Amino acid sequence: MKKIIIIFNRDLKELQKSNAFLIIAIAFSIITIAVSVIACISLKRQEWLSQIIARPLLEMIISLIIYFLSLSISITFIWAFASLPVIKEKVNGIIESLLATPLSPVQIWMGKSLAIFLPTFIFSTISTTVVLTVVNLLIIKPATGNLIFPVPALLTGLLINPLLFFGLLLIIMLLNLANNPDLAIVPSFIIGFGLMMGIPLGVATGKINLASWTFSLWYLGGALVLFIVVCFLLRLLTKENIVLSSRGE
Repeated sequence: MKKIIIIFNRDLKELQKSNAFLIIAIAFSIITIAVSVIACISLKRQEWLSQIIARPLLEMIISLIIYFLSLSISITFIWAFASLPVIKEKVNGIIESLLATPLSPVQIWMGKSLAIFLPTFIFSTISTTVVLTVVNLLIIKPATGNLIFPVPALLTGLLINPLLFFGLLLIIMLLNLANNPDLAIVPSFIIGFGLMMGIPLGVATGKINLASWTFSLWYLGGALVLFIVVCFLLRLLTKENIVLSSRGE
């Protein structure tokens, strides 16, 4: 565990020093404020807001905010940091130097993955919490007398979604280290764009209810499938494969 923490601390410091990290942090701070303002203005104009029968619609709106904030932050961090930094380290010989130490391939892989996942999870949690708190306290509570925090949607957005994208991140980092980097990014595009298009379509057609336990359980199942794939691919994570891929062989 200590060796994983060494890689984690090293990569986290490098990530925080990068211009990309600063840009993403500023961008999502602005997006958080913008979503809060737009949601408040939009809901305040709705005459049905205070009606009891509007509760399911409010839950759907809150669920969409929770889910897509988490999704957008997770996929942005993966696209920004899961491939290019690793490719540069392979080209510069840094990965081979790390392998020459007592660090194992698994420890390097896990440390690097956690260094990307932790800030992703923190950003996602803070952004979602801020928006939900602002919208509930300023608009929903005064209009309805209640706070609306759909528990299944919170579980999906704040815990299961990060879990799913951590599994995806592990796959991408593993393929980047031990195989072709061009192949590694493909799963993130397939899953990322698939969710971005499929979830809204499912909600619009009534096939998906983000505020339901059924969706949460199915989504958790999808996350577990990714971890099964990780276990299957783990056999590729050898020093030989990493060195050969670093040399383009």
